[in-house]
Amino acid sequence: MIKHNIFSIAIIILEAVLLAGMYTFWAPCPVGEHIMGCHWVANVSVAVSAVIIILCILNLITKNSSTRKGINTGILAVTVLQGLTPQVLISICKHEHMRCHVYTQPAIITVASLVLILIIADLFVNRNK
Repeated sequence: MIKHNIFSIAIIILEAVLLAGMYTFWAPCPVGEHIMGCHWVANVSVAVSAVIIILCILNLITKNSSTRKGINTGILAVTVLQGLTPQVLISICKHEHMRCHVYTQPAIITVASLVLILIIADLFVNRNK
């Protein structure tokens, strides 16, 4: 139970940092005359981060291990979606020195990779013998 809470709390912290970063230090290019793809990548990432945080809170509340496995599997699927959002699902601009390439895309992929590692570790540690 304690191990499970540590993983969920770590995921909540990572996603909260990403969520805050999308509005501050990892923000994509500002919206100008036309809306670029990085704006939509950030919007999708914020929505997915909110879903992951809600699922982790449900994971902390739930006592049933099979329900937690189902929630963890959902977090796993949504995290893969989050990692694939920049450049695979939504293409960002082609300028390599823009904020979306330098800050936004690496931040989303890094946080999604860390959450993926944590959720796989949680599934592995809390598996039935």
